[in-house]
Amino acid sequence: MGIVIKLTGRVFNSEELVSKYADIIAEEAGKGVVVVTGGGDVARRYIEMARKLTGREAAADMLGIWASRLNALLMMYTLLARGVNVYLSIPETLQELGKAYSSSKVIVMGGLQPGQSTTMVSVLAAEYLGIGTVVNCSNIDALYTDDPSKNPNAVKIWRAKLSEVEGILSREGVRSFAGTYELIDEWALQIMRRSNVSMVILDGRDPGKLIKYLRYGDIDGTLITP
Repeated sequence: MGIVIKLTGRVFNSEELVSKYADIIAEEAGKGVVVVTGGGDVARRYIEMARKLTGREAAADMLGIWASRLNALLMMYTLLARGVNVYLSIPETLQELGKAYSSSKVIVMGGLQPGQSTTMVSVLAAEYLGIGTVVNCSNIDALYTDDPSKNPNAVKIWRAKLSEVEGILSREGVRSFAGTYELIDEWALQIMRRSNVSMVILDGRDPGKLIKYLRYGDIDGTLITP
């Protein structure tokens, strides 16, 4: 069935983390893996500069997309150095992704279009390829009832239905400016609903949690189901 792994762009602040995730992906390559990389701090820096220099949100969004593709290239070359059968280009459309998936065991990609989070891209990739679960290695360890960095009383959610997550987003409000996407946005949830895609949210700062999930099905985070 394959697997879609979304990597927070924060992973690419650390050479050690990139290496560890490359090792994990290499072990899973035989199953068919799509890796979607976020833009992280590089994207945020360019987005902020573009916003100030151009005043155009679309320009900021495009720079964020290219930053995510830069991270994808780094992962692609890291996997290639490990002898992985990785697709040697970064797909920029779902059609390109489909062609790549038919010829390679591992595909790495970043953003696709302005206005889309890379979380949404990961869900679209799963939908397009008929893969039932996205593993979101995020910059926090799970979904919470509120932003845990701002609210010390926020409660971790271990299991949730899409309707519950939609309720949380409606209370918090979803921002749609480049570089400010939420952990999971309403558009990603809509795609998950229409195609019955589930999502596992894990702490991307700890690659061991991804290993536990892939090897044993152990979810030390949040499982969101339709």
